[in-house]
Amino acid sequence: MSVYTSVNIEELKTWLQDYALDDLTDYQGIKSGITNTNYFLMTARDRFVLTLFEKNTIEELPYFVDLMAHLAEHSFLCPKPIFKKNGTALSILKNKPALIVTCLKGKELTKPEVNHCAAVGKSLAELHVKSANFEAQHQNTRDLNWIKKTADSLFDALPQDESQLLKEEILYQEKQNYKLPISTIHGDLFRDNVLFLNDEVTGFIDFYYACTDYLILDVAIAVNDWCVNDDGSFDKKRLNAFLDAYKKIRSFNDDEDQAWNDILRLAALRFWVSRLNDFYHIEEGELTYTKDPNHFKKILKQRIGYKF
Repeated sequence: MSVYTSVNIEELKTWLQDYALDDLTDYQGIKSGITNTNYFLMTARDRFVLTLFEKNTIEELPYFVDLMAHLAEHSFLCPKPIFKKNGTALSILKNKPALIVTCLKGKELTKPEVNHCAAVGKSLAELHVKSANFEAQHQNTRDLNWIKKTADSLFDALPQDESQLLKEEILYQEKQNYKLPISTIHGDLFRDNVLFLNDEVTGFIDFYYACTDYLILDVAIAVNDWCVNDDGSFDKKRLNAFLDAYKKIRSFNDDEDQAWNDILRLAALRFWVSRLNDFYHIEEGELTYTKDPNHFKKILKQRIGYKF
């Protein structure tokens, strides 16, 4: 959520006239994250998050609005879209699609403990259960096809050992024939996308990689961040706490159990490629934030040959 598109306060005040909100008193760019432009919007009584979508078209975005609205209606803790006076949520600001959502209380955790991992596992299972009757579908834009296409643009820039590892892992995933439960997933449930207050989850945020895909891919993405040591290996206590809490609400079936290790590799591969792409193809912005790709290379190497 770097700031790629700058907006001044007068532009915001004019644009916000379409909303039934109190007058804007202040705003602040959000530096963390890497895909969209985000601002905190402050009024006398409330705080909101404004997102300007740098890569999505406005036609792609109703899925995310409808998903957050659906989850909020089913008492899942997530941002609620703010609708304009005309009843629509999406708009255009500085020639970019834009959306305002509520700002949840709480803070992200940088060093989660066992109890935090259990809380996130429980909440992720609840998300999967409560979104099961969400009928809209959305293709995963960071699937294996995207990985292959993006890798092709990276091979010339990578050291030989990384290029070889990337090629081998793509070939490995191409050989898999997953037959797994598919439904709505968050798709990006890292530590900075979960808020906590007094050791309790106050909400999941940043649903803009949500899509229709394997449910255990969502779990794998999460544990590859929440339950890892600095060298990429799993902290067994945190991992077991996460999975035990998740499975109390939605257990894995036999196919998921069998595919688990390979899905962990796929999740690690996806984010290694994503971070390599951000590192080698830097986009200009006022505030930019790029995450270290080596972190996920270490995780991927740890998952190769890993047996749960």
